[in-house]
Amino acid sequence: MKLQVTMTAVMIALLAVTASKANIGQGSHGVSAKAKTAHRHVEKSVYPLRLVDEAGHKVTIANLPYRIASTTEGTDEILAGLVPKKRIVMVTTFASQPSYSNIVTYVKGIPAINQVNAEQVLAVKPNIVLMASYNTPAIVQQIEQTGVPVFEFTNFNSIKDIENNIGIVGRLVGASAKALQMVTSMKKQLQVIHQATAKVKKLTVLDYGTDGYAAGRNTTVDNVIQAAGGINVAKSVNGWELITDEEIVKMNPQVIIDANNDPGFVKKIMSDPALASVAAVKNSHVYTINGAQLMAVSQYIVRGVRDVAHVLYPFVKLPSNSKLI
Repeated sequence: MKLQVTMTAVMIALLAVTASKANIGQGSHGVSAKAKTAHRHVEKSVYPLRLVDEAGHKVTIANLPYRIASTTEGTDEILAGLVPKKRIVMVTTFASQPSYSNIVTYVKGIPAINQVNAEQVLAVKPNIVLMASYNTPAIVQQIEQTGVPVFEFTNFNSIKDIENNIGIVGRLVGASAKALQMVTSMKKQLQVIHQATAKVKKLTVLDYGTDGYAAGRNTTVDNVIQAAGGINVAKSVNGWELITDEEIVKMNPQVIIDANNDPGFVKKIMSDPALASVAAVKNSHVYTINGAQLMAVSQYIVRGVRDVAHVLYPFVKLPSNSKLI
């Protein structure tokens, strides 16, 4: 399903917000004294806010949410870049795992959820819950029946999807300007990487794990490879699919990569006699990439692009990750 709220719509909404005289701090919204004090830290916005989420459900947010529950890894990281920590009342357990998360230190002390259930979510008394559409509809209904709005995200398969999600989250939590700034920074940083690799001879790349799965089209990793100046040899694969050694030999990638949370990856690929004729193996161009960045579905995907560009073209000058989002 295509995103119901596009970045264009977000930008138009941002202009409307700027022009609006509506003030979320007005007493008619019944906001607590503590929330009123915090108003100076957020932009003016128009509430109630009515949107259609990516699962096609109508969502109404009565007031600016000051207690935000995130049940997806992507929204964990996006929120960390948009709002003060005190406004986030729940994240996923992935957020505290270095293999998956770029915000391990940030989320310390925030309640975490592993498998989404209504009781645990409602226990943190959220004003809004951010979920993925793969969650059980019954859980969503349980939460909504208590009057708490739920926004479901569907698309996490490209850099464009991520940029769009950032814009939507920003709009939901009263941080549209900051979200727009974040997306603008991402675009600028990706452009720097593109310019750095634009004149080099493009290498063919395969993202492949020892579990046998490869990243084909319609995956964020495919986008990462392209943005890094590479050519994904698994374009014939749709999404993540199992491939055989014979297929890898036929694809003959010049470089093979995988996330660094795949133990023994390089050794296994390099010692596999079935892959001995593959260019990447013959030339020892098999690498692991920081998994939290390579697999990010947030603003941190920019770092994944930089990491891949670095292993493909180590002679090219690239910004360090510390200078990226």
